[in-house]
Amino acid sequence: YKRTLKDIPNSQQTEWYKLQVPLEVAEETEIDFSDVRIFGVSNTDTLEIPFLIKKSSRIFVGSSEIEFKIINSSKRGNDYFFTLEKSESAEKAINLIKLDFQNENFDWKIQLEGSQNQNEWFEILNDYRIVSIKNDFTNYDFTRLAFSPAKYKYYRVRVSDKSDFQSSDAPKLNSANVFLQETVEGTFENLEILSQNIEVDKEKKQTIIDIELSHAVPVDFVSIEVNNDFDYYRTIQFKYLLDSTKTEKGVIYNFVTLHTNTLSSLEKQSGISSFYLNGNQKAKKYQISIENRDNQPLDIGAIEMKSYVKELFVRVAPTDKNTNYLLAYGNEKSQKPNYDIVRFENNIPNNLTSLRLGEEEKIPQKEVEKVTPLFENSLWLWVLMGAIIVVLTFFTFKMMKK
Repeated sequence: YKRTLKDIPNSQQTEWYKLQVPLEVAEETEIDFSDVRIFGVSNTDTLEIPFLIKKSSRIFVGSSEIEFKIINSSKRGNDYFFTLEKSESAEKAINLIKLDFQNENFDWKIQLEGSQNQNEWFEILNDYRIVSIKNDFTNYDFTRLAFSPAKYKYYRVRVSDKSDFQSSDAPKLNSANVFLQETVEGTFENLEILSQNIEVDKEKKQTIIDIELSHAVPVDFVSIEVNNDFDYYRTIQFKYLLDSTKTEKGVIYNFVTLHTNTLSSLEKQSGISSFYLNGNQKAKKYQISIENRDNQPLDIGAIEMKSYVKELFVRVAPTDKNTNYLLAYGNEKSQKPNYDIVRFENNIPNNLTSLRLGEEEKIPQKEVEKVTPLFENSLWLWVLMGAIIVVLTFFTFKMMKK
């Protein structure tokens, strides 16, 4: 296929441009875009134009631990308080506290506050839940306090027992590790869902969700709305359709697992659970399976699927006025190009002009000349073979008589 690249003016110096790759193009290309090419076509020559494609994915920049110490532990009624103090040399803000309790099984509510002088406190988190479940069947804990970056000298953690039967064991905090996690969030584009079918398989004790998208592209992010107000903790699998086989009993679909995770009421926000898949396969049909075991099936609401935005950066050298630029893709025999600009990615300027694409055109292929057989009709071949057999038989009997 080919599309015209628009808005590239005549220039006397090298210029950079960018293009957001549409889903319609991504659907027809290889997963690594190895079949994509850009050509500059003039009256006298055709040149291959260097480019690179970047996926605006979520990038974990790093995590730095900030020195803190527990300076106070106290109790008031059924609430327990733990106060953390930042080291004098620590100047960074924080956005994550990992709590390590000596207790093994608990279900507590957390309130986190910050202060500069321990007199005036400001709320950071409220009604935040932490849980630990350890038995013969599972070993799970969720004791991370994640919040927007805050910069206080003191932090106070209030622990309240949420369970109906309050434990007689007081919370015993072994340690609290404080971090600043820096993450650059990616840019997504929503994927249109053509159909969504939810079925409960009672024999396998699973909830199966079949989803068909409008374009066969990778899925990098999924959000699932759960309408139940009770607690749940279930294994969830995301699958893509690899192929299908027609049989006498119908079509058998072969789904391959793309990602496995946990669907938990503890980690959902406003009734929605989110998952990063970092999809490296593209398909039009996907399947989500939830292991219910002996539990009541969940009431699944709206589902959203997204893909990371892919941007193409192209470097155009000075050209004449008669040059037309084309984006070509879809040739399965193409190998991934090797351009110098890949090694100088940091030199790409900011605030680039965005290009537009023309309508998709199919590139005509040269017809392979058909080789005409010596005998197009098989009857002539049988006649020739019969004649050869008769001749061989005649000479054989002649030799035997002699």
